Amino acid sequence: MKSWFANHSGSLLALLSSLSVLTLPTNADEIDIAPMIVGGEDASINDFDSFVSLYIDSTDYDGRYSSGAYCGGTFLTSEYVMTAAHCIEGDMGALLFTSAVAMLESERDFLNADRRRVSEVYIHPDFNNNITLLLPNDIAILKLESPASSGSNVNRVTTQSYRNVNETFVAVGHGNTRSGVDGTPILQKANLFWVSNADCASNFQNGNNLTDKQVCFSGDVSQSTGLKAGTCQGDSGGPIYWNNNGSYQQVGITSFGPATCGDPQSLVTAAYTEIADYATWIDSVLAGSETPFIVSDEQARLDYLSANGQVIYTGGTTSSNTSSGGGGGALTWFTSLALLVIAGYRRRLG
Repeated sequence: MKSWFANHSGSLLALLSSLSVLTLPTNADEIDIAPMIVGGEDASINDFDSFVSLYIDSTDYDGRYSSGAYCGGTFLTSEYVMTAAHCIEGDMGALLFTSAVAMLESERDFLNADRRRVSEVYIHPDFNNNITLLLPNDIAILKLESPASSGSNVNRVTTQSYRNVNETFVAVGHGNTRSGVDGTPILQKANLFWVSNADCASNFQNGNNLTDKQVCFSGDVSQSTGLKAGTCQGDSGGPIYWNNNGSYQQVGITSFGPATCGDPQSLVTAAYTEIADYATWIDSVLAGSETPFIVSDEQARLDYLSANGQVIYTGGTTSSNTSSGGGGGALTWFTSLALLVIAGYRRRLG
């Protein structure tokens, strides 16, 4: 189960910038947020075997781990994972203690899953962690300490011909099914359709900051919930795939969206970093031609723990009963806040 806490003295914008570990009590008030994969359904990891779940993982040191995935990602190779820069930039705990988990259909299976520590973090040099600018160049690559033994490399698009309302797209992620409620530990998927950048930009007061390196999507309204299908907080960094005649090809990385996830009055349910525009940088990282933003190793982690105590203050432990929930506890640090704080800059339509 994932809980998101509100009793912090700083603004949401500051929290977005810092993504800091919070040592809050487990009975703190929860932020009232909307569903994560809105209007979704259970997904088979075998259909999306390039999907990666990112966890804060200090099990080797104190037996603790985050009670659910804080962001998603995809395998570029068995040794490199692509995600959103805002998921990891600005938080040393995340930079040092993230594990990438392959083929995780149910969050209950974390302890027995194929997981690898992150050893190097590459953040796009032009990334700006500023929500007023709509998080330009929101892309990062994580190198793993050792290659994953399961999962498959994602198929990256090489064209933008998918920008068509008649094409079908699928967003995938782990996350709460309702506000403050993790109704299922199972991976979720939602069918979406493309929205033009002009319409997307008109949805936000500062939409003029939207660039052609970002792409937007929306979903149909559910008759049962009244919400549009889409992604929300917790799904950041994860993929949106183009169903190209039965072949799933990744076109974007979940970046930000309206505060009310699935808001039926919003023209879009999320905006994504369009990966085709970053092919040169991605290939340069894979070729070893880029300098990492940070290197994470054993000594760095030990130094962090010596200075800070624990990374995770409530969450799963290796002795937890993980049969009921994602990890047996509450996650006490904020992630992917872009999907909340955009509320301050969004113009309601209608």
